[in-house]
Amino acid sequence: MAQRSDKRRPRPATKRQYPRTARLNTLLQQIVAEYLERIDDEQLELLTVTGVEVDADLNKAVVWISTLADESHDAEILELLGERYRKPLQAEIARSARLRKTPEVSFAFDPAIRTGARIEHILSSLHIDGDGDGGPAGDPPGEGAVP
Repeated sequence: MAQRSDKRRPRPATKRQYPRTARLNTLLQQIVAEYLERIDDEQLELLTVTGVEVDADLNKAVVWISTLADESHDAEILELLGERYRKPLQAEIARSARLRKTPEVSFAFDPAIRTGARIEHILSSLHIDGDGDGGPAGDPPGEGAVP
């Protein structure tokens, strides 16, 4: 069996150092944020798009959102986004991103934002003595430490 000589040059290295889905996530986040910014709806005034995750086969995209509104309004906001704005948003993605296949968009609240806010609240509620020793309030410096 004769070996064929491969005279093709290797592909030049790309300047992009991240996969296609990461670039697409960033692009879709910009498109979704700009679209939601143009909407004149009181319930969506304090809404922030924190990220977008598109699956590898481009069938589905989860838009991660955060809001300053009370958590009791989460279900209303998700329902509003899913029922009223999902289809027009997908049409906007199709126009702007020029993809062969437009992913089906769903919305979810970003758990990292809320977890961070809870941690910040807990830390701010702790009473720390102002003497700088980092020990519990009321303990003299040096006491209570394990030798």
